[in-house]
Amino acid sequence: MTESRILVVEDEAIVAMGIKQKLEDLGHHVVDTVYTGEDAVGTALKTEPDLILMDIVLKGNMDGIEAAAKIRKQLDIPVIYLTAYSDEEVLERARMTEPYGYIIKPFKKSELNANIEMALYKHAEDQKKSEVVKKQVLVDFYDFILNSSLTTADQSEEEIKDTILKIFASRLEEDMRPRLERELGDIIEEQGLNDLESIYNAYLDWVAKFFAGFGIQTKIDAKGHVHLFKFLNCPWIEDAKKKPIFCLNCQSMMQQTFDWTGMEGKVEKRTTIADGADSCTFKFNVPFMKKE
Repeated sequence: MTESRILVVEDEAIVAMGIKQKLEDLGHHVVDTVYTGEDAVGTALKTEPDLILMDIVLKGNMDGIEAAAKIRKQLDIPVIYLTAYSDEEVLERARMTEPYGYIIKPFKKSELNANIEMALYKHAEDQKKSEVVKKQVLVDFYDFILNSSLTTADQSEEEIKDTILKIFASRLEEDMRPRLERELGDIIEEQGLNDLESIYNAYLDWVAKFFAGFGIQTKIDAKGHVHLFKFLNCPWIEDAKKKPIFCLNCQSMMQQTFDWTGMEGKVEKRTTIADGADSCTFKFNVPFMKKE
């Protein structure tokens, strides 16, 4: 087993000492033990551990779920929650932060070890998927530069963006459309969906699960016929800040997948994390969802 650098967040000192001892017995290195959500965020940003063991209930103004969400916005670090509670509302909040596991207190060393090994393995696989997407985006970017270097001087910024979106759209048509049609079609058939509202909601669930495969957390705010689809984190934030091309790729995915459904409406990009917003937000305007 490879030694991993682990941050322990636990507000009971004696329990924290026990966890630290178990981890060291298993061959891991504990970078620090902290007792509050605020310290968890600061220490994680400073030490960048391989994994965080996060107690959900912490003393102070910030619980473990909020701390994990703040960390997730800036760093791609797997979190395993420690909890003595099974309250459904708490667990639902925890699920929104896409944890890599839950451990119910009290727990044995073997249980701790199994959860850590699985979390590190899954995180490594998620990173591989993320890198595949990143490499493909970069390929598209450099293809665009090579194929359009003679004409970009005469194009406006909006025209260049439209050209890039068309390049992405062409690739998605071949790579992504068959998957959407197959998987969404199966869902519609299996669940017997036959009205636009149900099919639209199934489509949104599919998109959320698709991006979750890259470690992206999403949230939907709905008000009548207007829905805001939000990406709460960006696995490629540093690349996106340097090359806004990354944001155009997600924009193309959102617009293309909706177009393929054939439903009435449109999708518009509103904000991006790379530009300093709290989330990447896409606005869905779907007339058939309007409430009377």
